[in-house]
Amino acid sequence: LAITTTSTAASSSFMLLSSAPPSNAAEEVQVPVGEKFQRIKPKLNFAYEFIPPPSVITTSNKPLQTHLDEINLPTNTRGYTYGVTVDPIRISSLKEFGTPDEVAAKIVMAELRRDGVLDVTLAADASEDELSGAYEIEYISDGTRGKKHFVTRTIVKEGKLFVLTVQVKEDDWSVSPALQREVMDAVRTFRVLDKGMY
Repeated sequence: LAITTTSTAASSSFMLLSSAPPSNAAEEVQVPVGEKFQRIKPKLNFAYEFIPPPSVITTSNKPLQTHLDEINLPTNTRGYTYGVTVDPIRISSLKEFGTPDEVAAKIVMAELRRDGVLDVTLAADASEDELSGAYEIEYISDGTRGKKHFVTRTIVKEGKLFVLTVQVKEDDWSVSPALQREVMDAVRTFRVLDKGMY
């Protein structure tokens, strides 16, 4: 649940550009959690994949979806989860919305507007993957439910906004370089598949 609201914060910066309402009535193919996770939605015309860490134990859909598509992938550690949201958008690249730093600032502002959030700070410089055009943004949200560390990878492709968000308790993140590597390695495998690949 928390990851979806955070993915909402990350994607809400883009919602003014959205062009269609949410829909969850589409044929789906999903490769189970394991070496590679793929979500293929032919009727919605998208597919993506990434390699989650072995600690991801299941997948779950929200009963009431607020995005075109959204899924959570919790791990066996409380407070550590992955989530992916997909929304229609009227831009063809993230650069049309802003630089990585500008998008990071918009995500921070969206997160600050959420109930119970007291402070949000960037944890690292926002960056762009030159090959895919993806932006990676890392921030810390301190609120009434505790301090959480977030890492997002955002991609715009074929009229859709894809946001992978990882949430970890800041207390766990700050003391575990192995956990940090695990998260960053998984995040960097997130990609949207070309139409010919599904």
